[in-house]
Amino acid sequence: MYKKHLISLSNFVVLLASLSFLAGCSASDGMITISGSVTLDGEPVQDGSISLMPINGGSMGGGLIENGHYTAKSSPGEMAVQIHAHKMVPKKNPTREEVERGLTEDSVSIIPAVYNRQSELRITVAPDQKNFEFQLTKDGKIPEGMAKM
Repeated sequence: MYKKHLISLSNFVVLLASLSFLAGCSASDGMITISGSVTLDGEPVQDGSISLMPINGGSMGGGLIENGHYTAKSSPGEMAVQIHAHKMVPKKNPTREEVERGLTEDSVSIIPAVYNRQSELRITVAPDQKNFEFQLTKDGKIPEGMAKM
């Protein structure tokens, strides 16, 4: 159970950095609530985060991914999207101290860099465009209509 919270905590930290602007936002802040699903090779991404960075001005936004679904806040306009998710894997050859401290696993990204650090994902958010389905693949193929413009 503790390890699951570590995964959620790392996603929370990424999300917190991208959502710090939300403090004090009101209904008239111009932000749009978007939602949809995130899959990796057809399987729902269980625990992660989605960050939205404006291409031509606006505010950063984002949200959490839970059980393959997300809800996020976004400025209207073209957005660069970063999707993060991690899993715990056993360490190869942990030190004796790591074993004694129960630190025998590492958190590793399960999402290819083309969807986060080197994101090529793009969406256009508008009042009539609020649902986005991110069908990601381990080989990094950009979903149709979501490529860098």
